[in-house]
Amino acid sequence: MRNIIVSIVALCLLVTACTSHEPQYRIGVSQCLDDAWRQKMNYEMERELLLHPDMAISRRIAYGSNELQCAQIDSFIAERVDLLIVSPNEAEQVKPAVTRAYRVGIPVIVADRRVTGDEWTAFIGGDNYKVGRLMAQWVTGKATDQGVKGKGEPFRVLEVTGLPGSTPATLRHKGMMEGIDEAKGEGLKAKVEVQSVMGRWYKENAYEAVSAYLDSHPMPDVIVAHNDLMAIGAAEALSAHPTKGNLPPIMGVDGIQLGLRAIVEGKITCSATYSSRGDMVIATAAQILHGEPFVRDTVLETTMIDASIAYPMLRQDEAITRDLETLHLFQTQTESKWRQLRFDRLVLILFVVFFFTLFIITLAYVFIKQRKILTEIKHDIIPQLEDMQEAIQLSKKDEAFAERLRQVVDDYLTDPNLNVEFLGGKLQLSRTQLFRRVKTVYGKGPLDYIREQRLIRADQLLHTTDMTIQQVALELCFSSAGYFTKCYKEYFGHLPSAR
Repeated sequence: MRNIIVSIVALCLLVTACTSHEPQYRIGVSQCLDDAWRQKMNYEMERELLLHPDMAISRRIAYGSNELQCAQIDSFIAERVDLLIVSPNEAEQVKPAVTRAYRVGIPVIVADRRVTGDEWTAFIGGDNYKVGRLMAQWVTGKATDQGVKGKGEPFRVLEVTGLPGSTPATLRHKGMMEGIDEAKGEGLKAKVEVQSVMGRWYKENAYEAVSAYLDSHPMPDVIVAHNDLMAIGAAEALSAHPTKGNLPPIMGVDGIQLGLRAIVEGKITCSATYSSRGDMVIATAAQILHGEPFVRDTVLETTMIDASIAYPMLRQDEAITRDLETLHLFQTQTESKWRQLRFDRLVLILFVVFFFTLFIITLAYVFIKQRKILTEIKHDIIPQLEDMQEAIQLSKKDEAFAERLRQVVDDYLTDPNLNVEFLGGKLQLSRTQLFRRVKTVYGKGPLDYIREQRLIRADQLLHTTDMTIQQVALELCFSSAGYFTKCYKEYFGHLPSAR
């Protein structure tokens, strides 16, 4: 599969060098919002469009308005687009417009949020109910860790919801509440009490809602936000509020770049992946338009992201963002050259019609310019695309290596034999290779990484078990309690203390 993008882009440029560059298919894209998650989805769609020069998209944003989105969909219908991609604002309110498009013969791909019924061509999106169950699992885990609070006080959960009536907000809330109820039925001792405030998907709205909540309610034990932006808004509201004591852990959803950075910086505790997969949406659109087989209902998986994997994911996401920006630059340069070629053809036609005697000279001029442009593409753009493709592959290898490293270290964290040689043997790497790979992914050596993971585990044991500092130090293979205390203070900034 190596260099597929490069080969297809180059082939498209060569084949169309003497033909029209106008796209054959027009695709209308109706986005309900313009948040960071959908901006990522738009980037992914534009990247995939590089592989389909016969397709062009026209994007319109509803900014959270059902009426505006329905009007935009109707305008796409009037324009007779070849295919429609819709991310609904609210399922029931937008469904009639989607149905109208489908019934007039326009294929409709519903992305991210479902609409009820089956009058659509394909669906690609995450399982919002499953996201809610993952939220419930995290909440009940925190409640179990804390145990039964004194004087019958409940374990307080503050839920920061999205837009009321939207499919994600409804299903995520339902999945979380049903998951908590099941945990109660299975013996959860803590009395979990959930209160909700509306963040409307944006950081600013979440900041205001959480600030107002804190002014009139006790500090919650945990905060669960329906997306990363609202989780960050909640974190900023907590930091700005004049409250003493420890701040509660915060969970977000999406795993976007801002969320990953917030986890790495310690602003929020974790997030759940909710893939946008704009590339898959465009690839499915191409299959539909070309009459090829396609999957009608695609549900994307979701997983938990904590501090142990957020950093390598953030590095990969930032690398992909840089690659996308470079791709856009190449696309702009290529489009500029296409415009220049079209102008040259017009000049050629005018000279043939009005100045037949200059025909040979003009033809030679255009031929030389085309050869020059193709030479520039061959020697400048294509090698850079190859380098960029290799960089993307390396980012994926780094992520896989980070996961294998984390698993081996977790499995042998209490083993006194866990050292560079042992770790290299498990990962089938030499000492030099292991040091280089760990340094590339985490910016530190293998021994520093092992000590950091042991300190994180030690902190968990001190706060969740009755083990003493001496016991924890021995359990995690520190030479003495004094050395453990020194390492702990250097990493966390304060002395260790048992629960």
